[in-house]
Amino acid sequence: MEVVDNKVGVPMEHYKSAFAAADPAAMAQRARVPYENGHFSLTLLGRPVTVSWPDMVSRFADDGAETASNTRILLARLLLEGALVPSAGQMLAYTDMPWGNVYAQQFRGRCILRMAGTYGSDLPGFAAACARVSGAAAQSGDASFDLPFLPELTVRLILWEGDEEFPAAAQILFSDNFSSAFSAEDIAVVGDVLLNAMKGRW
Repeated sequence: MEVVDNKVGVPMEHYKSAFAAADPAAMAQRARVPYENGHFSLTLLGRPVTVSWPDMVSRFADDGAETASNTRILLARLLLEGALVPSAGQMLAYTDMPWGNVYAQQFRGRCILRMAGTYGSDLPGFAAACARVSGAAAQSGDASFDLPFLPELTVRLILWEGDEEFPAAAQILFSDNFSSAFSAEDIAVVGDVLLNAMKGRW
């Protein structure tokens, strides 16, 4: 009997079907993503990536490798339902996003605590990992970096180093236009994608 991964397999088939049925020119215009010769073109954390239509295959242009499945679905959801619009200049916490409180506990566990646990006692490692995904130093906490998640969309990672009295702490902020591109559930996946990429898992 074939085992189906309901966490990825079922959503993947759903979005592949919706993506194939959609008009690529209309998606490109609404999402504000270039489309030419059967491919949408974006830059993900500093790396050029394409999404082909109608098969919804996403690949990095620099080495031809396919993205992870959750990245593939995330990019498809942007093209099907979201838009890359300019930011008004504010950075928001996850709970400040529309419906962010619904997934706040999951986001804290999956992303914020994971980041603090991984890098809270290794600021040089944090800096190196952020450099791997085109991060630029920011002025917050003990160390912070702005990451270009997608065109127009910036994520700020902030870290406070732990010591003998206090555990390490972290915060993840999003440019205020993220809610135009993604739902609160999608933005939680954004955290997973970028933290994996920082470890070289694209």
